[in-house]
Amino acid sequence: MDKVLNSLINALQFEKKHFRKYIAVTEELEKEDTLLESDIMNCRKCSLYSTAVNKVIGSGNLSANIMLVGEAPGEEEDKRGVPFVGRAGEKLEEMLKYIGLSKNDVYICNVLKCRPPHNADPTREQEESCIVFLKRQIKLVKPKVILTLGRHAASAVLDKESKNMYEYLNKVFEIDGGIKVISTYHPAAILYSKGEAKNKIRIQVASDLVKLKGIAGEL
Repeated sequence: MDKVLNSLINALQFEKKHFRKYIAVTEELEKEDTLLESDIMNCRKCSLYSTAVNKVIGSGNLSANIMLVGEAPGEEEDKRGVPFVGRAGEKLEEMLKYIGLSKNDVYICNVLKCRPPHNADPTREQEESCIVFLKRQIKLVKPKVILTLGRHAASAVLDKESKNMYEYLNKVFEIDGGIKVISTYHPAAILYSKGEAKNKIRIQVASDLVKLKGIAGEL
């Protein structure tokens, strides 16, 4: 009987210790996230802040194994201050569902935190102004794997000059001492492409998603 009681006591002490550690880590994440949000909200490094309705920081699970990085907020994201909530966001939900995940299982953000007017491609100046915030988000979340969505996101995350999507597809890169990076098409590419091009993009995205989940250890 004493052995059983001692085992229970030890088990409870173990759980209590690790629960406290979990709470401490969670509180630290929230603190860092709040500081990062404040810095982004106060940023005036480029002119985009003057035309943005809302700054779009990020959403999802701060402890996620998977991080998704898009290029820049669109019109609907600018209105609501949340990444991927328009038509591209609906397509992204379908993509995640394909591998049994939801937006709550991952962390989502963009390279740029403000919408470029008329949904223009991000400029080098804009990317350089915002990249420090993306790096802080990566450091905060500590994902096992990052999925970049679109050529600008791939270029920014991997710190490469090329904007040629074909240079990033079907490869696994590594940054920051072990974080894997996979690149695929932006959900908008599926929405707006047609015919055979659309089918090729769908097949590529499906392959990349399966690879993503496998690397993240979810399979």
